Amino acid sequence: IETPIDDINALCRGIAELLEKSSGGSSGAVSVAVNAGFGGQPSPPNTAPILAKIDVKSALQASLGRPVECIAPAQAYALYEAFYGTAQTSGVACLLHLDQSVTGGVTFGQTLWKGGNRLAGAWGHMPLGWPVAHELDGRDCWCGRTGCLESFISASGVEADYFAATETALSITQIATAAEQNDIVAESVLQILDDRIGRATAMLINMLDPDIITLAGSIASLDRLYVNVPRKWPGYTFSGKTATSLVRASSGIDAIVAGACIHAAAAH
Repeated sequence: IETPIDDINALCRGIAELLEKSSGGSSGAVSVAVNAGFGGQPSPPNTAPILAKIDVKSALQASLGRPVECIAPAQAYALYEAFYGTAQTSGVACLLHLDQSVTGGVTFGQTLWKGGNRLAGAWGHMPLGWPVAHELDGRDCWCGRTGCLESFISASGVEADYFAATETALSITQIATAAEQNDIVAESVLQILDDRIGRATAMLINMLDPDIITLAGSIASLDRLYVNVPRKWPGYTFSGKTATSLVRASSGIDAIVAGACIHAAAAH
């Protein structure tokens, strides 16, 4: 359905109608993957305005008359990968979703770790590790801070780097294509990205020591990352040599819906 962006009642009605059509009158629990509108989750600028102003869980429970669980989209993605994808056999796994924003999730076996503040996996708003001088230039982030990972390793961050050097606006896909065609600036921008993702993932290894780190989102389509990023780890991880694997997510964006369903079943 088309998501109403400014009317919570219309949104709840739409979800109720969709559930009625798809569930055949079942009264089971519902899990919603949403990046705002429930405890602990800030509201990114691309969030429907109404979600930033209301308690989504309470509104849906009142409207639907059934249990509702809320989960961040990247957490749902991580949960799906733990059950059916890259992390099925992993004791500890991290998912890093790199697109226009940077988000993620953590699973222990097939259990999602949401954290005491429900913020587990909010990698995008940690600072970039081991910054060099020009990376301390105060890049602003929508969260109100400066120097967040999201401003460096998101698709928009990479695109901004290329534009700053060339005054030409290219998408991340176009930058990757340009690099393959021997565009020196594009290749330089991607080499910097390799190193920054190397530093970001090294921080995760030092904190959580995961068996596997899964990349998802548009940047995860860059094949070079799976060769170049692990090569950066010895310079940043405490142990030097690591056994952590870096892999591409096994599934696309539909995994978020499936992960939310898994979450609902586990919660009830």
